[in-house]
Amino acid sequence: MFFLFGWGKITKKVVGPMFEKTCGYCNRTQTWQLCKNRTWFTLFFIPVIPYNTRYSISCPNCGSYIEISDEQFNSMKADLDPTGKTSNADVVDSIKYAGKNAVQINYLKQMEEFNNKK
Repeated sequence: MFFLFGWGKITKKVVGPMFEKTCGYCNRTQTWQLCKNRTWFTLFFIPVIPYNTRYSISCPNCGSYIEISDEQFNSMKADLDPTGKTSNADVVDSIKYAGKNAVQINYLKQMEEFNNKK
């Protein structure tokens, strides 16, 4: 009898859109997505048992992502309204401005205030 098994198959489930952010890799401003990524044990190339779950916010254009904790994922998922959107005010600044220095964060906040006044 011959069994063919493996591991490392990853599935990505998009939970919903979160907020607009400029991607550091593709330089496009788009609505990033809240995602749930699972790694599977496979039997005959069929995913059978999930053995790892990670949560992230990803760019829909290039696929770059920011990993988040279980608690952050659950709070963000709860903040999604029935239409599937969340406001920029509901997003934690440490996630929204990941990879930016203090000057860049200050500039982005001022631009958001300016755009909200319009």
